[in-house]
Amino acid sequence: MGQFQIPNFNSGLISSTPVKKPAMLLVIGGFLIIFGIGLSVYGSQLIVENLVTEEKRLGMGTSMKLSKELDPLINENGIYVLQIADFKEESRLQTSVYDPSDQVVASKSIEHNPFQDNFTISTAGTYKIIIENTGERELEITAVLGYLPQGQSLTISIFGFIVIIIGLIGLAVGIIYFIKSRYRSSAN
Repeated sequence: MGQFQIPNFNSGLISSTPVKKPAMLLVIGGFLIIFGIGLSVYGSQLIVENLVTEEKRLGMGTSMKLSKELDPLINENGIYVLQIADFKEESRLQTSVYDPSDQVVASKSIEHNPFQDNFTISTAGTYKIIIENTGERELEITAVLGYLPQGQSLTISIFGFIVIIIGLIGLAVGIIYFIKSRYRSSAN
């Protein structure tokens, strides 16, 4: 009787001949990385153009106002984000978002940094956010108001990131094949 043999399932997957042109893998990987960065930058630009940003130093008892034209036909979801430099536990901020008819859409007391909240855009017009420093120290605040990123702009950014990852993998494989082919040629 014959001896039991384990079948080799990898025989069709692994090439016995080395890659002839590892430089081509390097070029393709590099191109994919550049293309992915371009897509990511374009997607980010689409997101940022729908936001308004302002930085301001708020003293004790002072406030800042930020406004943006928003339309529910474009996007029904609004967002506001606050980034507070040197935020401490005793820092106190109060935010209120107003719709075009000056009705409060959202109102929050800020207790952590960074802070992000969403609101519904019900009517077209100028929405505004008022940020009040109710604490006892001066704060440096960056505020953002606009549409919640979604749809095409978000898809382009995510796809760009995926293309960058694929390009990096291709670049790594190309480098490995390049090093192996140089090692094989120097060994011969």
